[in-house]
Amino acid sequence: MFTTGRTVLVTGSTDGIGKQTAVTLAGQGGRVLIHGRNPQKVDRTISEIKKRYPDADLAGYVAEFSSLDSVRKLVDEINQKEASLHVLINNAGIYSPDFGLSQDGFELTFAVNQLAPFLLTLSLLEKIKASQAARIINVTSIAHGVHDLDMNKIHDENSFRAWRAYKISKFANILFTYTLAERLQDSQVTVNCLHPGTVNTKVLRSAFPEMQGISLEEGARSSIYLASTEDLDGVTGKYFEESKPAESAPQTYDKEIQQTMWEQCERWVGYQEN
Repeated sequence: MFTTGRTVLVTGSTDGIGKQTAVTLAGQGGRVLIHGRNPQKVDRTISEIKKRYPDADLAGYVAEFSSLDSVRKLVDEINQKEASLHVLINNAGIYSPDFGLSQDGFELTFAVNQLAPFLLTLSLLEKIKASQAARIINVTSIAHGVHDLDMNKIHDENSFRAWRAYKISKFANILFTYTLAERLQDSQVTVNCLHPGTVNTKVLRSAFPEMQGISLEEGARSSIYLASTEDLDGVTGKYFEESKPAESAPQTYDKEIQQTMWEQCERWVGYQEN
């Protein structure tokens, strides 16, 4: 397994797909960094995994992804405490039925689902690169097709529609994946994204209360596969469904849209490349 003996950060790993992913990876013998926004839930998750795998190598980190300062503090803490980071799984995500703003004044769904992992990933990139062979995995959704997107209106309350806001955030995840993969093509870091399936999570229950999704175990399979299989060594810039490469929406391959979204996100999070 690629993850055996390596360090893996799974964001949003105190419940849902992220928790199931963390449990399985802990059982594979990697060092798993548990992240959540609630310290009690982080501690409880670690205790539950330890009961199942007493020898599991675990550490807990707390950060609120609706705050960019909280993300920056998480980066500082990981850089101080962890010698390396071989796999980053950007799993944390929300669906907000009502319009809201993050602590930084951005539309809440986009802030948590796109801006937080964008800043987290780029800020941890030097540590990831230093780990040599490494993987960045973004959990997106099949619900990412967006037409006529005006990026200047992403954070506008008058333009807000809950399901469209979620789709925009997942669309941005895929653009980020493709752009970052291209930028890192001469490194040993691969970047891929995946649709986990229609999983019985808080997101599904909030967006579609009547819909029955697949189990968390089934939903975590693609994340676990992309993190741990040796078959994907060197594979980068791909979108996966059911653990197989698939085609994402046509707009996601538009280089101009990719670049514009990247530049906007850099501006929004205040990130500058060294």
